[in-house]
Amino acid sequence: MSDWQGFSPLNDFTGPLLDNLKRHPKRIVFPEGEDVRVLRVSERFVSEQAGVPILLGRKEIIRRMAEMNGISLKFVRIIEPEKSSDLQMFCDRYERAEQMFGNGLPMNTREIVSEPVHFAAMMVLYGQADAIVAGNMKRVASVFRAVNKYRQDPVPTKPLFAISIVMVPEFAKKFGGRGIYFLADTGVTADPTVENMAYFAVETAKMARHMLGKGVRVAMLSASTDGSVPELAADRTRAATALARSVVEKECLDNEITVEGEIQIDAALSPDSYSVRVHRTSMLQPSDVWVFPTLDAADISKKLICMMPSVCNYGLILGGLLFPIAQLPRLTDEDRMFGTALVVGNEAIKFHLLYPQGVAPLY
Repeated sequence: MSDWQGFSPLNDFTGPLLDNLKRHPKRIVFPEGEDVRVLRVSERFVSEQAGVPILLGRKEIIRRMAEMNGISLKFVRIIEPEKSSDLQMFCDRYERAEQMFGNGLPMNTREIVSEPVHFAAMMVLYGQADAIVAGNMKRVASVFRAVNKYRQDPVPTKPLFAISIVMVPEFAKKFGGRGIYFLADTGVTADPTVENMAYFAVETAKMARHMLGKGVRVAMLSASTDGSVPELAADRTRAATALARSVVEKECLDNEITVEGEIQIDAALSPDSYSVRVHRTSMLQPSDVWVFPTLDAADISKKLICMMPSVCNYGLILGGLLFPIAQLPRLTDEDRMFGTALVVGNEAIKFHLLYPQGVAPLY
């Protein structure tokens, strides 16, 4: 596939990500490997020298699919979890973790761990892989249930959450910047608390900084700007803004992350709207991170944006976990899958390796 038919050209977001992986290749696990889209993405991943794809599934089926579609599996690793020599080791680790968290000894450990998402997670935890791209053949809820076992912190204020990354060229032309935005939470928590929103804001800002290689601006979105429409949801967003700022300051990131809120979306994007609504010095760049007050608002906004013909959409990138992982919808296309694999691959690269000078070369 020399011309990469079916793939769009790399853009201002995915181009630098691919360059990073060429310097620091990573191993990406695809738990649902029996999918021709995964095979095409894997072939390109290898050809671009971005790393090594690892497909979970039946070897015979995957090889037959590749042959029928003229896809090369050179340097693509295929593993059948049920037949893996590492399965027992992974089962032992899973049982120890369950007992440590007071969940008791599971009755069907082998069945659980041989499930592809669990097996992929164990591969990353044991250093056999670097990141995971899942969900292309599974329901969202089934992936969430599996990865919820691998949270960084079981504390309720630090739940699993989802980040969508959108690139909107029209916004870049109209408002400035690169038109790359990180949206949270777009997939998990229906009605986040103050603590949840602050956590989403700080962690999403860290990811945006990691991907963009520069300081980032966070917009805590609301129907109100600085109390212009007094109501409960705005009060919650205002409180979350204050908490997020305190966390950023405590972690000594205040020179890298700016948190503003509560703020309306037009003020977060447009310098003209910002100067009118916020009554402070005009912002130099639009906000990079958008934190929504509810899942309804996030989902509706994201889907409306993604209906624009030139928009590129990557993720969901799941946050709050022990390793980089993305959850794709079942109707995903190869462009989104490839771009999302680049994202989680970059997430697995240490910041100082990506940016030895402290910032991306572009900046």
